[in-house]
Amino acid sequence: MDLGLRDRVAIVTGASRGIGRRIALDLAAEGCHLVLCARSEGPLSQVAAEIGAVGQQALVVPVDVTRAGAADMVVDECRTAFGRLDILVNNAGGTTPKRIERLDENDWLDGFRLNFFAAAWLAGAAVPLMRDAGWGRIVNVASTYGREPDPTFAVYGAAKAALINLSKSFARAYSADGVLTNCVIPGVTLTELVEANAAGTAERTGATPEEVMADVMAKDPVAAGRFGRPEEVAAAVLFLVSEQAAWITGSSLAVDGGTLRST
Repeated sequence: MDLGLRDRVAIVTGASRGIGRRIALDLAAEGCHLVLCARSEGPLSQVAAEIGAVGQQALVVPVDVTRAGAADMVVDECRTAFGRLDILVNNAGGTTPKRIERLDENDWLDGFRLNFFAAAWLAGAAVPLMRDAGWGRIVNVASTYGREPDPTFAVYGAAKAALINLSKSFARAYSADGVLTNCVIPGVTLTELVEANAAGTAERTGATPEEVMADVMAKDPVAAGRFGRPEEVAAAVLFLVSEQAAWITGSSLAVDGGTLRST
């Protein structure tokens, strides 16, 4: 199936590893040029090299997307390098387990900057270019915790819930201009971050990482009986940014193996 992405230009945040890396590589395989954003230049350069190997261009932009002015800077770099911006994938995010009673003001502020505000600012900076072109795709990567909260991830879940709501707002505001906004809602996906969190919990509790992940499955059973893989989330993102999804906007697509119990 031709996704109609040849020579499109995409910004992907959190592109150095996990789901973001997989999204970037799969977009390149479909003919997109990439602007790769994350805090660490080394891993981004490795992804860029892989993209170059399939004949596509990749601009590495090491940046903390939570800092003031980062969104405008990233979009300006994209405009300068490619003269256009077609696709924005707001994938940067993350959290560590912490009970609600232990959260302080910085936990809330930092969590929302990373998991909500960075995406809001980048989407706002991207829309003018997309509206001028009459075509654009924004996909925000949320989480099942944004739909069914877990008190151990209260900040993360609240921020992702806000991101799901924001996606609908952008869709209602700009879809008539050709700029479509959607959200993917991954369940637990076996990325480096998830594995690091499992290792950290194991060290604190004396369990093994495998036992920690078994406890996660027991607490929130996945109907499919396993956790997700980055390429499975990436496939949903590629569909939503493609010409095949031209009449889908304001939607939230769960990619969770049946984790969510609500509709």
